[in-house]
Amino acid sequence: MNRRSLIYIAAILAAIAVLLAVSGGVRATVGGLRISVRSPIPISTAALALVGVWWILARGARSIQPDLVEAWSALARRSSRVVVAIAAVSAVTAGVFATHSAAGADASGYLSEAAQWSAGELFYRDALPGAIGAADPWITAPLGWRPTGTTGVQAPTYPPGLPLLMAIPHALGGTMAASLVIAAGAGIAVWATAAVAAQLAGGIAGVLAAALLAVTPVFLYQSVQPMSDVPVTAAWMVMWLLLVRGSGRVLLAGLCCAIAVLIRPNLAPLAAVPLMVIGFHRRRLVAFSLPVAVAGLALMWLQWQWYGSPLRSGYGTADELFAFVNIAPNATRYLSWLVATSPVLLIAPAGVAVAWRQAPAKALAAFATLVVAAYLVYAVFEVWSYLRFLLPALAVAAVFTSVAVASAIARLPASSMAAAVLAVVLGLMAHGVSQARALDAFRLADQQRRVSQVADYLAGMSADAVIVAGEQSGALRYYSGRSILRWDAASPDALARAIGTLATGGRPIVIALDAWENEPFRAKLGALPAVSLEWPPAFEAGTSHRTRVWRLSDRDAFLRGERVNTDRVP
Repeated sequence: MNRRSLIYIAAILAAIAVLLAVSGGVRATVGGLRISVRSPIPISTAALALVGVWWILARGARSIQPDLVEAWSALARRSSRVVVAIAAVSAVTAGVFATHSAAGADASGYLSEAAQWSAGELFYRDALPGAIGAADPWITAPLGWRPTGTTGVQAPTYPPGLPLLMAIPHALGGTMAASLVIAAGAGIAVWATAAVAAQLAGGIAGVLAAALLAVTPVFLYQSVQPMSDVPVTAAWMVMWLLLVRGSGRVLLAGLCCAIAVLIRPNLAPLAAVPLMVIGFHRRRLVAFSLPVAVAGLALMWLQWQWYGSPLRSGYGTADELFAFVNIAPNATRYLSWLVATSPVLLIAPAGVAVAWRQAPAKALAAFATLVVAAYLVYAVFEVWSYLRFLLPALAVAAVFTSVAVASAIARLPASSMAAAVLAVVLGLMAHGVSQARALDAFRLADQQRRVSQVADYLAGMSADAVIVAGEQSGALRYYSGRSILRWDAASPDALARAIGTLATGGRPIVIALDAWENEPFRAKLGALPAVSLEWPPAFEAGTSHRTRVWRLSDRDAFLRGERVNTDRVP
């Protein structure tokens, strides 16, 4: 090992120590082997020791400054390898902390639609509406699905892009394999974002962009969940990379754009922005536009089949989703969330100014601006994680932020540049990972495991059991295959009639609620004796987040004074 290698090893150990310090350590089970590393002290001590040894050796050789200059030169030469390493770590992190869970509306919607695609089915057919004669078909459609004009036939709420990407992995390995699509997307998004930055401002900008996106809290938060935000960011950024490199791979860029459109159709108009780079060369224009047009036509056909109109999405019509009155509240929320979680991205305009003379920079800036504009008029949400809508724009912001920072570092003495890059990267890691940890990004798997545990409990019930649920209605049907009654979509009278019909037919009925649903459930339906929840739950799962299951058959036993046992799973 030569003297200068000590610097590189110390830098790697310093990065690991920072990650351990701000993340609380790593605990994971891989192949049955439990891995636990918590304290950063031994690793940081080793890093300092290596720096000390290098300092003594370099001072004796009168080579401190030459070594630091060579470290900078080596980093610049090997920047692409560093980027690949950061992207790989991002993908592995997403895989290790992945929820592998269908909990909630979005995850269950994407996974259940992927299951339908893997089975070659466009619709889900549910016998329950016909069995209970439901006048309102919405009460039997779980979250992630919506009724069609045919009794018992339901269409997915979500666009087809991500479920199509998940379909083959889901067919081969179920939920876990399908979730790996997100982890792969995280690695690809980081790599592509870095490569775009490198094209604009060199390899150091690429390293900074990779590190910045990889530790952006909302990116970390979404990279562990089976949702569309990270994959659509990956598709857009790979498209931009192919165009910015000017490699002539316009058809591949068009394919990436088509995938992005299928994943997130509301951003389809932004497919026109790449024309700023492509120009109006007929052959290149056709090569790019053809796959995008095919994707658009396929999407319109599916929307016609599912929702009765090629211009209607699963979320509703444009008039229902977009309004100018949303601009002010959304602007306030997005800005406050960005300042709270990723303030460094606010430097991006400085990077735009640095790179403005390059045509790709203008197109990237226009793209990011239009992404933000599209969501300023979109529906208003109250939770910080909806910053995820802007992830494609945030990836571009990471590009321009890295351009600005790399430009500033380039003004330093050569002997200080490597240390400056290391300090910036370590600072980004410390802030981003600590924020993500505070926002529970690394605890989501533990929090959401309760839903599959509830499903395992329900799997022991009769196959014709019916689940009354709300937030986890999509997840519980996905896992258990049992029919659903949506309490949040049903009127008290409609739910009472449905339960009465099912009870007369002897079908088991259970109520499954997340803890936060108990109060609104009782407020809406507490007057119905059958669902008053005055008896103990039969099953309870979860730690900081709880989900409980009540069997309606336990109510009469409880009223007779008999004891109802509750099974609890942490």
